[in-house]
Amino acid sequence: MEKIIIGWDVSSTTTAYSVLKIAKDAIYYIDSGYIKPIKNGTIFERLNYTKKEINKILTKYKPDEIAIEEIIQFMSGSSGAKTIIMLTSFNRMVGLTCYEYLNSNPSMYSVMSVRHGLKLDKKLPKKEDMPDVVSKHLNINFPFEYGKKGSINIVSYDKADAIAVSLFHAYNIQNKLGSKK
Repeated sequence: MEKIIIGWDVSSTTTAYSVLKIAKDAIYYIDSGYIKPIKNGTIFERLNYTKKEINKILTKYKPDEIAIEEIIQFMSGSSGAKTIIMLTSFNRMVGLTCYEYLNSNPSMYSVMSVRHGLKLDKKLPKKEDMPDVVSKHLNINFPFEYGKKGSINIVSYDKADAIAVSLFHAYNIQNKLGSKK
């Protein structure tokens, strides 16, 4: 039984995705990337642009399963109501677009569930640890993106989070999460 899984890490500035394939008992990395929603225009224009880009990715990879990182319900001292409302709008639009594609609910996972499920030892990984964590799980060289001065581009960490979400979902449907904690 082969399945294609797309995982999403959603924000209003970068929406990253990951494509994995489950074949027999193995999980294979296929691709990852990101969408940069437009910054100008009304909220509806921004959401519509992003929705069209999401649909292009869904049409290209034809996933059997979709997993999305759930919005953080409380962000102590780091974001105001305006930021959280914008994040929620984009997250739910991606969720609805995926729902329309699958004709069923996408799976939603909290950041903490994903990190606990994929941790390599007793230490809970942080965002900057996720490229290494997913690389070790999938036995791949992480597809970092670099800036003009050779430093790691921040979108690499968004891609790592998207890979983590799809990997967590793959382990979940394979009933392998107990052995990963």
